[in-house]
Amino acid sequence: MENMPPGVRNPQHDRWPDFGRPLMVLRMLVMGALFSIILVLIGNWLEEQPTGRAFCIVLATALIMITASNIALFWWSGALERSLVPGESEPYQALFRNLALGAVFIFAALQYLMLFQRWKAQARAEAGARLEALQARIRPHFLFNTLNTIASLVRTRPDDAEQAVLDLADLLRTGLTPDATHTLGEELELVRGYLRIESQRLGARLRIDWQIADSFPLDQTIPALLIQPLIENAVVHGIARLPEGGRLKISGRSEGGKRWMIRVENPAPVNESKQQVDVTGNRMALDNIRQRLELAYGGLARLETRSDADGFTAELRAPMTAGKG
Repeated sequence: MENMPPGVRNPQHDRWPDFGRPLMVLRMLVMGALFSIILVLIGNWLEEQPTGRAFCIVLATALIMITASNIALFWWSGALERSLVPGESEPYQALFRNLALGAVFIFAALQYLMLFQRWKAQARAEAGARLEALQARIRPHFLFNTLNTIASLVRTRPDDAEQAVLDLADLLRTGLTPDATHTLGEELELVRGYLRIESQRLGARLRIDWQIADSFPLDQTIPALLIQPLIENAVVHGIARLPEGGRLKISGRSEGGKRWMIRVENPAPVNESKQQVDVTGNRMALDNIRQRLELAYGGLARLETRSDADGFTAELRAPMTAGKG
């Protein structure tokens, strides 16, 4: 090829668009955006179609867009006029080549997206099954402690035992159903029912201090039995072991409208406060909660605990999500 004078563009290069030019890049981005908009507009309709038909529709739409964009590019570059000249085949070859490459790319992309969607559905199903299994492990522990409380009241305070049975029935109906989730408001009602039962047993030894802020998002959907085990640990492993009992402090608030936090504080026996997390039942419940937080929120939620001379504190934080329903 002959060397061209400086500053003079080879006429051969003018036959096709210069894809390095910013304007050409912008035109290509516009075409891609138009294709995305079309898919968004027909997305709901595509979900109602059989998989094979939806696949063909998306592929055909992509090929139509490729054809339209190529014709537009040919027109901008002057190649469209040359295509009308007898014997001029380069524009047609370019169009067919682009259609073939586009078809291969779109086919591979659709296959990837479909496989990814199936993987996500399978992962959600497995996570749901694991979440239900972890939740099921909490239920026998909860029932065991509750029935022990009722049994301790039967002979000495039968009326209180009867009321505790009624509260337990409400707990079974609202908190131990097969559903894996409910709202924060429903979880707090579950906690109140549990504390009524424990108050029958501990009486004045159990003093409850509720500090739930008005901003606390009661409509947030959470895994069921996420907070109640923290309350149960505070009562069973802390207050119930103290002859004089103690104050159970439950506080909750919204943090910047992006996260919600609930804190449970309780006194503990002096010689056990630092080792409280080593109690088998307590450790099982805390590990269980952490695993369910990981399944439900990934790394966006956490449960932190600490022990000091004043007792034991558990803080649970999770991100805001869509409310129930």
